[in-house]
Amino acid sequence: MDKLLRGGFTRGEVTLIYGEAATGKTTTVIQAATAAAKMGLKVLYIDSDHSFTQQRFHQIAGADSKEISQLIMLFLPETFSEQRTLVESLENYVTPALGLVVIDSMSSLYRAAFSSSKSIFSLNRDLSRQVAYLGELSSSRNIACVLTSQVHARLSPPLGDIEPVARRTLFHFTRTILRLRNTPKANVKDFALERIGGSDVARTRCLVALRENGLADVAA
Repeated sequence: MDKLLRGGFTRGEVTLIYGEAATGKTTTVIQAATAAAKMGLKVLYIDSDHSFTQQRFHQIAGADSKEISQLIMLFLPETFSEQRTLVESLENYVTPALGLVVIDSMSSLYRAAFSSSKSIFSLNRDLSRQVAYLGELSSSRNIACVLTSQVHARLSPPLGDIEPVARRTLFHFTRTILRLRNTPKANVKDFALERIGGSDVARTRCLVALRENGLADVAA
């Protein structure tokens, strides 16, 4: 996966990871947060899906879990409005040691807000502001920012395919895009690179094993 991303998640830009359920999105960002903390970097982790569990974190972090947990600040917004407030206040948590911001998932509370929103335009504007803010924060502060997104079926060709919720907004502001797919083997996932460094690429991919202690090379 590091080879696919040409070294890993890049500082100074926003990366989007999208895919269907059980493709390894949350495991990927927990492992990224763990790796950053093991390097002594501070991590801000917004868990809008409430899918970050202590058990999963300890499985991935291993013996260092207690020590590195001090470097990971976890936020648990309940509404899209709370997520917006958190995102727009992230500057208050920036220190020279901050290396990574994670939002898992960027679209879940946005999607939930549709049922009660009086203005879809206002909702879309709020999402655009959040992602634009993250882009500016990552660039100006040299921070890696990784977002995950839920998916839905495309309403335009190719019909039957999937795309991220709020695709237009997320694709506009993200410079690297990674799509995750399930494979016939339950614990093997297909990671396909669609964009890197702001340039769309012909999909290059790798197979990744999803194990109890995180991601691993299939051959490992």
